[in-house]
This record gives sequence, C-alpha cells and structure tokens, in this order.
Amino acid sequence: MIKISKYTKLGFLVISCLTIVIWGINYLKGMDLLKKSSNYYVIYEKIDGLLESSTVSINGYQVGQVSEIGFLGDYSGRLLVTMSIEGDFKIAKGTTAKIISSDIMGTKSIRLEITHSGEYYQPEDTIPGATETDLKEQVSMQVLPLKKKAEELIASLDSALTVVTYVFNERTRDNLSQSFENINRTVANIESASSELKSLMGNGRINSIVTNLDSISTTIKQNSGQITNIINNLSSLSDSLSKLNISPVFEQISSSIAGLNTIIQKLNTTESSAGLLINDPVLYQNLNNLAGSLDLLLKDVRNNPKRYVHFSAFNIGKDVYITSKPSTPVEKDQVIYKVHLISSPAKLSTESTFFKGLGAIEEMKVSETYNYMTGKTSDFALITKLLDAARTNFPDASIVAFKNGRKIKLEKAIKKLTN
Repeated sequence: MIKISKYTKLGFLVISCLTIVIWGINYLKGMDLLKKSSNYYVIYEKIDGLLESSTVSINGYQVGQVSEIGFLGDYSGRLLVTMSIEGDFKIAKGTTAKIISSDIMGTKSIRLEITHSGEYYQPEDTIPGATETDLKEQVSMQVLPLKKKAEELIASLDSALTVVTYVFNERTRDNLSQSFENINRTVANIESASSELKSLMGNGRINSIVTNLDSISTTIKQNSGQITNIINNLSSLSDSLSKLNISPVFEQISSSIAGLNTIIQKLNTTESSAGLLINDPVLYQNLNNLAGSLDLLLKDVRNNPKRYVHFSAFNIGKDVYITSKPSTPVEKDQVIYKVHLISSPAKLSTESTFFKGLGAIEEMKVSETYNYMTGKTSDFALITKLLDAARTNFPDASIVAFKNGRKIKLEKAIKKLTN
C-alpha cells in the first residue's frame, strides 16, 4: 500500500479549495463552469449602465449573461460586449441584441429580439446591437409637447398684454376723455333744444302754424266745385277712350300671332318641305351625300373624261367590259347587274380591307386599267342595296349591266326591266 505524504494531501486540499472558490465566484456571477456555453459579441456606441454579469434574456427567459465589456481596438470609443449563451441555443440571423431597463431602478440587461430567418449565427460571431431609450428620454419626449404649448401660451399672453398696453396708452386715454366731453356737449345741446321748443310753444308760433293749416283746408273746401269739375273731365275723357273701337286692332294682332304659330308648327313637323329640311336628318344627310357625290362625279369627269365621252368615230379603243359567256342557258339573254367599285392603273389585292363586307370581288383588265366589281344578280333591288353599302368606302361606285357577257347601257337594261 502506497503511503501519501501529508504535503501531497495538503496540496490536493489547496487545489480543491481554489477550485471550489473559483467555481463559487463564477456561480455567484451567474456563470456555471460546469455547463456548456457559447460566446457572441455585440458592438455598442454606449451601454447606458450595462455591467458584466448582466442578464441576457429571450422573451423574459434568461439564456445567458454578459461575461466581458471592453473598448474596441480601433480607438473609436465603441464598446465590445461579450455574451455567454448557455446550452446549445442557436441565434437566428437578423436577431438584435437590445439593451433595456429590466426594472424601475434602471438596471440594464440585454434582450435578444429573435427574427426567424432560417439561418443562424455561429459562436464567436458579432450580432447587431441596439439601445432602448431610457426613462429620462421617454419623460422628455412626453413633456416636450407640453413645453411647446406652454411657450406658445406665454407668447400669446405676451401679445395680448402688448395689445392692451398699446390700446390703453396715454393717447387712448386722452381720446376717451374727449369722447366723454363730446357726450356731455351733446346732452347740453339737447337740453337747449328742448328749452327753445318750450319757448316757441310759449310764444304762440305753434298756434300760428295750426291756424295756417286751417286756412289752407278752408280754401280747399271753397274750391271743391272746381276740383269736382276737374274730376268729371277726367271721367269723361276715360269714357271717350272706352268708346273707341280698338277690338279689331287686337283681333288682327291675335290673327297674326296665330299665323306665326301655324308656320312655326309646320316648321316643327315633317308635313312641309321646310319642315323636312329642318327636322328630317335623313333627308339632310341624303342631300349632303348627293352634293358630295355630284362633286366627286364632276372631279372624275374632269380627270377621266373618256369614261363618259368617246370621240372615236369607228369605236376604236373604246373600253368594253367583257365577261365570261353565260354558263347556263338560263343566263342567256338575261341582264346581269354588277356594282363597279373602282378603276386603277395598278393592280389591287381582292383581299384588301377596302373590299371587306362586299362579297366576292371580280377583277377585269381593260385598256391597261384594272376594274373591280362585285355582285352578280338579275335583281335590280338587290344590286341597289349592294350599291348603297359599297358607297361607304367607294363614293364613285356605280351599277353596270351586262347581257350575254357584254356591257350594255344601264338605261337600256332598266327600260327592258320596266317592260
């Protein structure tokens, strides 16, 4: 059996005591050396009374403490705070370490405001820091509006006092004194006027005025006969005016007004030509379209005279529309009507949007000119409707007639149709 000397035992005892003392001191500071912890750093401009061993909490639950506080090495005056977080708790990125007052006495602690970002800081990383406003600043923030209002009120009172002082200055007091003096003069004038009125009544002047009025009424009474004659003359004059026969004049005026009303009523209806011109927009539009068509016709006659007048004595070079021969015996000797849309020296596309809605378009080349027509019917009423539709885009559109594949005069075709 190995003997342990008393010095060895004493050494073990000293080491054990030192260990217990160190562990106890850290435990009293809130650090348990037997538990696993991770260090994180926070940089603050000021710590407002934060101390080493101050608590670090999340939602009011303590998860660690401040283990060390010191200045950064860049001589900027900023403070580096080391937080010791117990256990395996992970801090998500975006979390802020905010210095707050943990009680009414102003004890400071750090509250971690967690933001769930899905990513986490690693031990020894630096976390963003923030500082909560202290009680003094909060009180100042609440009192500041009251202070401003009190200052504004004092300024208003000062302005009011200035106005009062200005109004009741020496000059104003003199003006008030003069006003009271004027009032006293006015009262004295009234008293003098009343005394003069009393003296007039005592002198008998009022009685003389009444006597004069009585004499005037007596004079009117004495001349009442003449006044009666004047009234009678006026009455006879009105009778003479009433006997005048002015009824025919008013009847003529009434008949004239009635005639004017009749004319106006006819103008407001469609029973007359003038009324149609005023009230029928369709007639007006047709006349307007007719004038436009005549204008276009005159321009076309001036620009293309050979369409309307032929000077060849032997009919050489005359434009003749040639169509295919009748395909069936029914079309033989039958008049076919078509709508001629436009003539162009250049070839146009029959699929152009200008021809949209007009049915199948037929193209014919005559004398180096391309002619475009639509419709193929023996019904003149139907071809007329098609012509009205075509003139929306082609104002110069016209009806042409064909018989056995050759163009004939439209007048001849219409005459044959009436027969």
